[in-house]
Amino acid sequence: MSGTQRIMKAWSCKVEWSDDADIVYAPTAAKARYTLKLRLGDCYPDLQFQEISARRAADRDIALPAQHRLVADLSEAERDIILHAYGHQGGRPERAGYRDHYCCAPGDSRMHRLAWELGLFRGPFGEEDMSRSMWGGVFYYLSDLGKHVARSMLPLYGGEA
Repeated sequence: MSGTQRIMKAWSCKVEWSDDADIVYAPTAAKARYTLKLRLGDCYPDLQFQEISARRAADRDIALPAQHRLVADLSEAERDIILHAYGHQGGRPERAGYRDHYCCAPGDSRMHRLAWELGLFRGPFGEEDMSRSMWGGVFYYLSDLGKHVARSMLPLYGGEA
């Protein structure tokens, strides 16, 4: 991928009979309206598509970096670890970034590579001796580089590249 940023477009979506507006991230107004319809569908099963309006909210756009060069050298499992540590759980990339850690068993070879060979994590921290505790996990924290790589892997709009 080139060195340009990727932009998650923000839309202010409103149901005509409500005073509230929701910010929805989508490539087009129609997709933003449809996303809001899906989110509200359980509570308002009779909600009609034409009852939802969308206006561009460019001031709420999210800029994501282009894919970092290290991503090409990561396995699918390593990518999943990094995205999980960053808080991306699929579907809503705008919510990612609320965490920065990963918990695993001591001696996890994937974490050794991610931390010591690639510099994407710091650690391990925490309990390593299972004989002293019922819990024997350790924590690794994303480095600044790890956070940047995670942001560069976030999909736009929950699945689109």
